[in-house]
Amino acid sequence: MSAPTLVRPPSTAPGDQVRSRLLAQFGLGARLALGSGREGWGRLLLTAAGVGLGVALLLFTASFPGIVEHRNHRLYLQNDAFEEGPAGPTGQSVLVADADTKFRDTPIRGRVVQPEGPQATVPPGLAAFPAPGRMAVSPALADLLDAPGNQLLRDRLPYPVTGTIGPDGLLGPGQYAFVLGSSGLAVESGAHRVTEYGHFSPAKPMDPRLVLLNVVGLMVMLAPVGVFLAAAARFGGERRDRRLAALRLAGADRRMTARLAAGESLIGSVLGLVAGVALFLIGRQLIEQLTVAGFSFYASDISPQPLIAVAVALVVPVLAIGVTLLAMRRVTVDPLGVVRRSGSDRRRLWWRLALLAAGLLVVGAAMALPSGYNPGRTDRDGLFNPVQDTRGSLLVSFGVLLMLAAVCTLLPWLVGAVIRRAGGGGLSWQLAVRRLQLGVGPAATAVTGVVVTVAGAIALQTLFVGVSQTYRPAEPDTSGYRFQHRVQFPTGAVAELTDRLGRSPGVAGAAGFVELNMTDPGGENWYGETVRIADCATLARFAALPGCKDGDAFASPIGDEPGARFRDRPVAPGTQVRVNSVTGGGDAPLWTLPAVLAPAPRLSRVDPGIAYSGNLLLLTPGAVPPEVLNGQRRVVLVAMDPAAPEPLEQLTTDAMTISPQARTVSLFENGQNHTYLAVKRVLTAGAGMTLLLVSLSLLVGQLERLREQRRILGVLYAFGTRRRVLALSVLWQTAIPMALGLALAAAGGLLMGAVLQYTAGLDFSFDWSAMLTLSGVAGASVLLVTLLGLPLVLRLMRPSALRHE
Repeated sequence: MSAPTLVRPPSTAPGDQVRSRLLAQFGLGARLALGSGREGWGRLLLTAAGVGLGVALLLFTASFPGIVEHRNHRLYLQNDAFEEGPAGPTGQSVLVADADTKFRDTPIRGRVVQPEGPQATVPPGLAAFPAPGRMAVSPALADLLDAPGNQLLRDRLPYPVTGTIGPDGLLGPGQYAFVLGSSGLAVESGAHRVTEYGHFSPAKPMDPRLVLLNVVGLMVMLAPVGVFLAAAARFGGERRDRRLAALRLAGADRRMTARLAAGESLIGSVLGLVAGVALFLIGRQLIEQLTVAGFSFYASDISPQPLIAVAVALVVPVLAIGVTLLAMRRVTVDPLGVVRRSGSDRRRLWWRLALLAAGLLVVGAAMALPSGYNPGRTDRDGLFNPVQDTRGSLLVSFGVLLMLAAVCTLLPWLVGAVIRRAGGGGLSWQLAVRRLQLGVGPAATAVTGVVVTVAGAIALQTLFVGVSQTYRPAEPDTSGYRFQHRVQFPTGAVAELTDRLGRSPGVAGAAGFVELNMTDPGGENWYGETVRIADCATLARFAALPGCKDGDAFASPIGDEPGARFRDRPVAPGTQVRVNSVTGGGDAPLWTLPAVLAPAPRLSRVDPGIAYSGNLLLLTPGAVPPEVLNGQRRVVLVAMDPAAPEPLEQLTTDAMTISPQARTVSLFENGQNHTYLAVKRVLTAGAGMTLLLVSLSLLVGQLERLREQRRILGVLYAFGTRRRVLALSVLWQTAIPMALGLALAAAGGLLMGAVLQYTAGLDFSFDWSAMLTLSGVAGASVLLVTLLGLPLVLRLMRPSALRHE
């Protein structure tokens, strides 16, 4: 009989044992957090609320590439009036004409369409073409038309509304747009023939200063989020440490207690992730109802990039575990209680200053990168030159992040150094100072997010002030000019257009002409002259003519204008030229410049549009072949009565009543850089969201700290301390770190702002009023949050707060 075979259980590798033990301890910490009663759930909810706010903002930031992609696609579809289709009509072709306008600084996109075949492509966002004389509008424009006080807009667009433009045809739910049906469009009158909608327009390279402003702005707005996520992971630290002391009494060692604490933070961060995703989904639906800084978005366009979303989901729990383990290094959890290392253990300064020096070195390395583009006027061409590309801007933003980290770490050291030297004072002051001396960390952490936000905002504002000086348009001299507005039509009889506009309400005078520019016979080299063709009476309003009859030609050189600068010399008579552009496409015919009778001195203070332009050729209709006038723009200059209400709006309405394709501009309108304005609006909206996050985080942190101190407040109140004294002590505990933090933020922000201005090659300039405003708003937000927490302070001052188990 054979001996029985012994079966040994499979052995577990040492690495697997360690891994399973770590997971078990993390899991036990999570179960303790979930099963610790109402107080434990309160801490978890506070942590989840804080982490959720940060995660929601990070998910919105992660959606930015998708938003840009969707918006670029919508912009591509709206570039329909610039794509030339077939030369003749087809079964799929459509005539499209531009009818954009502006109502009280609100841009309105307009298109006039006319199908040329039974299978004509319908514009995006529409189910069918609107009938001639009917229009489809966007929901935002429908609301604007119905709003009271907008009668001028209703007069400008008096067509019956028979349809609504859907999301496929709009940039966002807040865009104002209309599509007008027509039966009288023609290529010769400025329309474009297309068979599909959309035209690729290559993006213009952005000014490196704007790239730097964008990248640094994003870094400044996201830095407080990271600070707050780290602070949220420490909520309820004192209560957790007391629970861990009980576990030490039950036999847990110090490493196990640290892992249990990390498990508690892990479950809070996971709940925060869920809350952040929920807030993101809710906010994505609500954002369709908002127009922020002129931008609006559809919920379907806001989706985080998968890789970035996964990174957020991984980084937040890892950050919570890391912060907890780091905090537990300064805590000794024994079976009989908790000892925190503080007091004589002074904070070291050298490594905090090393962070600042590292940031400056990174910025210097970015300025030393070679590049061929030198933005702005600067005389520095040595080792350190202005940052000139995206790579350098990213390095600068990393250097700014290191400097913000230095400011963040300097705050506890500064508060501790000042508190150690704080003298006597009132009872509330002494209570607050003593509490801060026992532990600077929680009080400094409370305002760290505000300090980082203010320091970054001051640096960003300083850079923005320098950049805005470059893009600030010069104020035009509007005094004494005869004409103030310019109306341009693609076609029509000049005399009739001038007469109809001249009879509009508030119009004091009008002058109409045909205007064109010239190129060489090959159509490649543009001449500097502007040609105006009109009768003798109209030409006499622009120059002093020696005498005039039909068929004459005059030259009005720019040198006759006082203070003007010379450009190209006049093209000699007899030169063959070609018109620069023709409405509706096609090649302009060649023609020979007529002989000029005599120079005609240009009259001053008539038309600011030509005051500093090139040389002006004034031709009567008989001096130009009739075929040259075909397809050229008709221009009517208008002088408005100063007493007329909203003169530009009234004139635009009158012009579009004549033709939806009329374009009206003010001759004194400042030219703004649209890219600069877009960057400004985006940064403004992002700064508002960051400030909201910081304010909410302050409130959450304040409530958590007050709950931690309820036994102390209860003991002091039981010994006869007045409520007013305790309330003032709570205010002092926030006000002291806040005042020191704002001073540190102002100094750090000015340093970073000066470095950024030097990096961008800008002259040093500071907006002291903006800096004081930012500091004041931040200080007011901290005090307001503290005041909102005072009712909880008063509620905690009762004997039940002494109950302890």
